[in-house]
Amino acid sequence: MDLSFTPERIARIAHDLSKGEADVAPTLTSLFYEWATHASTHAELSKVVSASAIASISALFRAADLLDPGAKFALTRTAPRRKVIMHVGPTNSGKTHNALRALAAAEFGMYAGPLRLLAHEIFDRLNKGQIVPLGQDPDADAEADEDTNIDAAPAGEKPAIQKHGNKRYARACNLITGEEQRIVDENAGLMSCTVEMTPSITEFDVAVIDEIQMIADPERGGAWSQAVLALNAKEIHLCGEETAVPLIRALLRDTGDEVIVNRYERLSPLQCANASLKGDYSKAEKGDCFVCFSRSGIFKTKQKVEKITGMKCAVAYGRLPPEIRTEQAALFNDPNSGYDLMVGSDAIGMGLNLKIKRIVFDTTSKWSGSSMQPLSLSSIKQIAGRAGRFGLHGADSSGGIAATLYDEDLEVVRDALASTPAPLKFASYSPAFEEVEAVAQVLPPGTPISTVYQVFSYVSRVHPCFELQDPKTSVTASESIEKTGAPLTLADRHLLQQAPIPWRDPLAVMVMLRLVRMYGEDMYVDYARLLHDCGMQQELDNVKKLIQKGARSPPPGTLENLETMHKITTLYLWLSYRKPVSFNQREEVLAVKGEVEKAMDWCLEYGAGSNFKKLTYRSFNNKPARKDGKKPLNPAAKPVRTVLRKHSQLAA
Repeated sequence: MDLSFTPERIARIAHDLSKGEADVAPTLTSLFYEWATHASTHAELSKVVSASAIASISALFRAADLLDPGAKFALTRTAPRRKVIMHVGPTNSGKTHNALRALAAAEFGMYAGPLRLLAHEIFDRLNKGQIVPLGQDPDADAEADEDTNIDAAPAGEKPAIQKHGNKRYARACNLITGEEQRIVDENAGLMSCTVEMTPSITEFDVAVIDEIQMIADPERGGAWSQAVLALNAKEIHLCGEETAVPLIRALLRDTGDEVIVNRYERLSPLQCANASLKGDYSKAEKGDCFVCFSRSGIFKTKQKVEKITGMKCAVAYGRLPPEIRTEQAALFNDPNSGYDLMVGSDAIGMGLNLKIKRIVFDTTSKWSGSSMQPLSLSSIKQIAGRAGRFGLHGADSSGGIAATLYDEDLEVVRDALASTPAPLKFASYSPAFEEVEAVAQVLPPGTPISTVYQVFSYVSRVHPCFELQDPKTSVTASESIEKTGAPLTLADRHLLQQAPIPWRDPLAVMVMLRLVRMYGEDMYVDYARLLHDCGMQQELDNVKKLIQKGARSPPPGTLENLETMHKITTLYLWLSYRKPVSFNQREEVLAVKGEVEKAMDWCLEYGAGSNFKKLTYRSFNNKPARKDGKKPLNPAAKPVRTVLRKHSQLAA
């Protein structure tokens, strides 16, 4: 190791130091650790610091070093040079089309997407033979499938994503996502997965990574970074936005991979409306999609639009399960369903096939968790791009329209559509367990894992193309888990903090902590007992009784509670694939998941969501112990109707 710095590192350090006095501590601290680790400084440093302290500093710095993140994937680095083909363009440009055809033609291949919905669609279409392999001509009379999330074929080409499957094109493909696995053939040459499940050892001929611009996402981007660095494939297709091109070129310069860029133009026109709706919901038209950025805003807009226009609205937002979002999209797309309008969040921008004619922005700003922030140009363009998707409106080729509810937002949208978004600056990086473990081993025994995560921010030397994922969520999650006092291994703590739980949702967190305590005590989690202890089972039973009676008025807060319950079923399924002995009730939980989804459908059908009363689960403290020493089932467990105690009390 030496103390010389490349121009790229100097530029990155300068960038980090320009953030302001409050944000430079991590950069200065990591520079100190790097300086103190270099042998040339030890003589001077030993005058004021003990030799053991210098050794500890050096050991921690080396354990946390992330300057060459690609080096840990030795098998990929020693394999032949990879060909990386980027397919970039706006929404509805046909950019994924050729990549999927190349996958269908490969002997061994993989698709990795951002959503289970997308992974499932590719899995389904490959098995049915609906994707024509590259090198084969589509049938002359082939009918294009409009019901797809995949971009249509480029103009002038025959449809290669076909409505009806052909046995000649059918390929055995397995599905691997965090909470679902479908193995159609143990020897299948193809697999479709979510990005987080991308294998790093398996050799592929062709791999497709979708929505590559998400490599910069502060919460999930680390999965894209790992996939790009780790994939052991001869040919990798990266599909997404133009903004990712410079970053991918810089990132792969160190790995020596060949990079080819194919650019695509939008297949149907997209224009900004001449005027806003001026706050008048009576101007809503069939095929409109109103976009809001809060759950309460979605249901308030739905309520207003339905009251004023008499037209019914389907809804789609992030907390809704993918299955429900798909059902709502189908209602909107069906001209005979009676659902002529859609109201959704930015969740409509990815993974949903929607026949939207006009997008109407309720606002062009969004709550960031601490303040209202303007939407990025990229977000506006991606959301607006869902309007007028090529091939989804039959003979109507007039394209899509982007409008706003109020005048002050119209110019923002107009400018965004006319602009070129700035290139992505950094890829996100999330340390793997092996890196976390290496740091933990050089820290004092008993150091909380939350401290381990923070070490990377203050000690690591990071590659100039990368930025560490914000550790706040990991720290919050790990601190909550540690407060339960459950006797967990480091691997268990790391796994549980990565679980798909909304850590900002106090209901979900309370149930999660109960699950952690059950796992820590028994190394086994009984799902029925978990539901009963939390009062969730009675809540579901009450809803089922209302449905059986033909009720048409869900109690306030029911839908929100069911959303949380669905998250818990997803959590259990996710854990069942990672700890199958401790979480072994997969079939039972799948049955509960189906019941919850039916209950949510009922809530959406009959207008739940217009009352936003926040309901929470009862706590589990001060209950008499059972004779077997386990936590009580508490037969008097109440449904979700009590006040949440302080977080520290819940974890006690």
